[in-house]
Amino acid sequence: MVDSVSPIRPGLWIALICLVLVIVLMVVATRDARRKKQKAVERKEIVEKAMAGVPPENSSEIDVVWGEALKGIENLQSQLKEDIRTLEEKLAAEREEVQTKTEALKNLARQNRVPITLYELYEGMRHFNRKTREAQKADMEWHNKVGITQIDVVETVQVAPGYEIYFTLDDQQFLLVGSHHRYSRLSFIELSLFDQSDSQLVTVRVRPDQRGQQLIADAVISMKSGPWIQTFLACRAKMDVRHREVSLLAEHRDVQQLKEKFSIDAASEGA
Repeated sequence: MVDSVSPIRPGLWIALICLVLVIVLMVVATRDARRKKQKAVERKEIVEKAMAGVPPENSSEIDVVWGEALKGIENLQSQLKEDIRTLEEKLAAEREEVQTKTEALKNLARQNRVPITLYELYEGMRHFNRKTREAQKADMEWHNKVGITQIDVVETVQVAPGYEIYFTLDDQQFLLVGSHHRYSRLSFIELSLFDQSDSQLVTVRVRPDQRGQQLIADAVISMKSGPWIQTFLACRAKMDVRHREVSLLAEHRDVQQLKEKFSIDAASEGA
């Protein structure tokens, strides 16, 4: 007689075992979740009591309070570190942008010969008050060619001696302050230009040669944008014209001297 009950297949046993394991894991996970939730509620109640001024009742509550406090401090430190990192990045970007613009302004000032312009004005006017009236009148005629109509010089005797030159250029009042600095192997003049509201427009440092006719070195220390730049660019152009006129007059005098030395006249030239 053949038994009608067939044995359970091995695959079915494995499926049943897996199902039991899944159920057990789900029960354990649910229990752990409930336990964690309960602990979270208890920790919250303990922290709220501590914040309300109720002291912890036992060591476990003390551990909870300290644990939450340390966690809050860690979160705060992490946030502060992130804020500092963001600030550092912003400052680095701003520093790079400012340095780029600063270098551009410095190059623009030097290309337009702002240092040499201030130096030539300073050298041309700083001894004005020491001259006689006739010499001052001749100087004013000379300075009028570049738009300067009034000059007043005050000699300073502070730590760095120099001059304060008040002058009017194209109907605008300016103050040019020069300070002479001398060291063992280095000397330079610091020139600062101010407008009539005592706002500092530009500061340069120049190092002239021994004859004071050319600059060995120059540097732009600070500069503020404004309409004064156009005024001084126009002044620079007029100064170039004035210098060219002087050069042409000198060349003309040389020609006249040659003509006188060799007795060259119009009749001989025509022959």
